Amino acid sequence: MKSIVPVLSGAVLLAMALAFGQVQTKLTVEPDPSFAEDAPANHRHPGLDTDVYLYINHWRNSAPYEGHGGFIERDILTPGDPLAPPRRGAVLKYIKAYKRAALEPRCNTQPFKSADEQVFFYVYGGSGRVEAAGKSAEIGDGTAVFIPAGVEFRVLNPTDRFLETIMVVEGITAGFVPNRIISVGDYHNSVPNIGMHWAHIGRGFGWDTPPKFANPVGFAIVSIDKFDIAQPHVHGPGCEEIWCQLKGTSLLLFGNRLFHQEPGEAFLIPPNRKVPHSSINATDEPMLWLYMGNRHDQIK
Repeated sequence: MKSIVPVLSGAVLLAMALAFGQVQTKLTVEPDPSFAEDAPANHRHPGLDTDVYLYINHWRNSAPYEGHGGFIERDILTPGDPLAPPRRGAVLKYIKAYKRAALEPRCNTQPFKSADEQVFFYVYGGSGRVEAAGKSAEIGDGTAVFIPAGVEFRVLNPTDRFLETIMVVEGITAGFVPNRIISVGDYHNSVPNIGMHWAHIGRGFGWDTPPKFANPVGFAIVSIDKFDIAQPHVHGPGCEEIWCQLKGTSLLLFGNRLFHQEPGEAFLIPPNRKVPHSSINATDEPMLWLYMGNRHDQIK
């Protein structure tokens, strides 16, 4: 991840829906910061600006360790304080882990289950198979899998290349009743939702069984056409929104900075309504992100 230059941008707050693509309410008052010429956002405030470097991280920056029956896991974002991260990437409030998890060629995981956590993983490289509770499914680039708490599973990689995934882990609370079978989906089979935040083209996963999360969370795959820019906007308390680059190297407007975002790198938007974010495809190559919206601010 490279910072290019400080930049100045306004933002318009527009809530992103749980499943990506549902506008919640019509804004009647333009929020601050805004595109107005005299808006406070048109001036930098070095003593007040959020240190956005703490909110973006690549899995290469973390040491590998074994988890979930034999995956090689490397943290991207970890639990911490999203308003005052104690270290880089320590920004998660509602979920337990956000990481890269890979399985070596010609290897299988050991059967694994957890009574108090659920696992979502998205395959962005390689192929293999997942087995759980009498169900077996082939998985490959574009596949998402959800493992409920208490369900034993294993993943098999019979190929000569790494099986690479982005893994998200959430804890469950007392009284939560999880599903009893896994959910499998593929974004290639879903209808696109076009035009959210100007340029986002979002696709769900068309799950065979709807997953039951303990959090108000949704996932989608998002693309942006060549030479296009998404609407800069901010988020507030209760929003745990994460974007992980999957393909291409984009430009990322993040607060008062402009970054190159590379595949395997993810950022969380600070929930303080002060940091606009906007992904920009300044190339003629495909761009792809994994979007996660954990919207506690939208619980009614």
